[in-house]
Amino acid sequence: VVATNTTVSREGLTSPLSRKTGGLSGKPLLRSSNNVIKTLYQEIGAHIPIIGVGGIFTAEDAYAKIKAGASAVQVYTGLVYQGPGIVKEIKKGLVRLLRQDGLTNLSAAIGLDEKIAV
Repeated sequence: VVATNTTVSREGLTSPLSRKTGGLSGKPLLRSSNNVIKTLYQEIGAHIPIIGVGGIFTAEDAYAKIKAGASAVQVYTGLVYQGPGIVKEIKKGLVRLLRQDGLTNLSAAIGLDEKIAV
């Protein structure tokens, strides 16, 4: 399941871009995308992989999606604005964040927010 991408909804968005018409993607979707991922993970767990999309510019952004339940992430807008080096930076940052949380691999972080809440 790819969650999420462009939206025309403006509910809960605080970005100045939320007043524009048409599809909205990128950073303004980060929180709402993470909420959708959490909800999906609560419903389907690890039975079906979730690919987290929407607003990923940093390792922290990617890690939040993984902890919400994504087993992979897709970067697009961040790649457009920051170039291909963003992939290496996110990878290095994810290693740092995993170590910080005492985890040895990304699989252990999938759905961590849900596991902690239970």
